[in-house]
Amino acid sequence: MIRGFQFGRLLAIAVTGAALVGCSDNGAPPLGDVHGQVTFNGKPVEGCNVIFVPVEIGRSSSAVTDAEGFYVLKYSATANGALVGEHRVELTTARDRVVSDEGQVRDEGRKEVFPKEYNSKSTQIVEVTDWDNQIDFPVVGKQSRQRE
Repeated sequence: MIRGFQFGRLLAIAVTGAALVGCSDNGAPPLGDVHGQVTFNGKPVEGCNVIFVPVEIGRSSSAVTDAEGFYVLKYSATANGALVGEHRVELTTARDRVVSDEGQVRDEGRKEVFPKEYNSKSTQIVEVTDWDNQIDFPVVGKQSRQRE
């Protein structure tokens, strides 16, 4: 009887331990939730690609702004946010013209709104913490003439 009780107790401990391991973060890197708004000369920018590139090694996070210029970064298909730490930020709006095999234009494309210092030559650095990060980008300036 005592032997059965001890076995049951050991089994309960093992099951509890396995459940706790299953609930752990499985070594996932620390992420911080990141959201905000992108505006250009005071107006929301729809369809802007917001990309956070870690200064140190690691996976980038990205989002596309909605009609009001708001974004929520995605780290992966199942996780929102960005790695905790410093990131170089790229804001891009350009997209290529899309033509079907039959020669019909499906998308006229779009010229880049932002100057290069906000996208391909960005030096803008932001810090992501392990908490909620509201990071807005109120860009002011002349519209870029570049097509990237």
